[in-house]
Amino acid sequence: MRVQDKLKPYEKYLLRKELAKNTRTVYLRQAQRFLEFMGEREITKKETMAYKQTLMTENKSPASINLYITALNCYLKYEQLESCYIKTVRFQKNQCPDNMISAEEYRRLLLCAKRCGYRKYYCIMRTLALTGIRISELSGCTVEALHQGKFVIYNKGRMREVYLPEKLAAELERYCTEEKITSGAVFLGNKHRPISRNGVYKMLIRVADIEGIPKHKVHPHSFRHLFAVTYMKQYADLPELADIMGHSSLETTRIYTRNTTAEKRKRINELKL
Repeated sequence: MRVQDKLKPYEKYLLRKELAKNTRTVYLRQAQRFLEFMGEREITKKETMAYKQTLMTENKSPASINLYITALNCYLKYEQLESCYIKTVRFQKNQCPDNMISAEEYRRLLLCAKRCGYRKYYCIMRTLALTGIRISELSGCTVEALHQGKFVIYNKGRMREVYLPEKLAAELERYCTEEKITSGAVFLGNKHRPISRNGVYKMLIRVADIEGIPKHKVHPHSFRHLFAVTYMKQYADLPELADIMGHSSLETTRIYTRNTTAEKRKRINELKL
């Protein structure tokens, strides 16, 4: 039986678990890779450990490797092979948000987009920075939501409301009028479908390249981080921020209270000892 045929029941299993589409795609891809690695051999703990070593030799971040391991364990659970589970990799997380854009860089990106006539780019960056939404949640920003001043997001089994600031809603309504967008998603990509994560990333890279801002700083999550940091500086309300961001743990939100390496160095240099 072909690997793809073997995975069809597993795909239905993932659908029943109500996993997000992107998560299902990753889990299916990793299950396929594992089965291709196995060939006709029997799945044992020794084999899954060997597969883990294969993953470790790839030039991937620890976070990516752990995602692949989690995906494999999900498949093993489906096959009722829990005894073959493998552990995720322990690694030291970077405690400093050095790969995120600053407020000054954000303003430079906005000015660049305006100057170059990239109206859609400008509006997307404003939306990400003023709401703190994940890039996967951008499609929830619809013409109908602009009239209501909010929209509802279902993510990771939870529901939350995203509020649209009045100034942002007004900007997006003008954009929709100019682009003749009368209903549905505000930001469209190819074939008039909601713009994809990859489409947004390419857009950000283009503007960053023109403005001379390091490309590694303009990934979509940078704007979510900028929102959270700005919110904390202004209101210092961690539980409320966690609610807005859709975090189930305050520890996740606490990341946004950390200073960059430069800020830490500055404070240490200013110690009066």
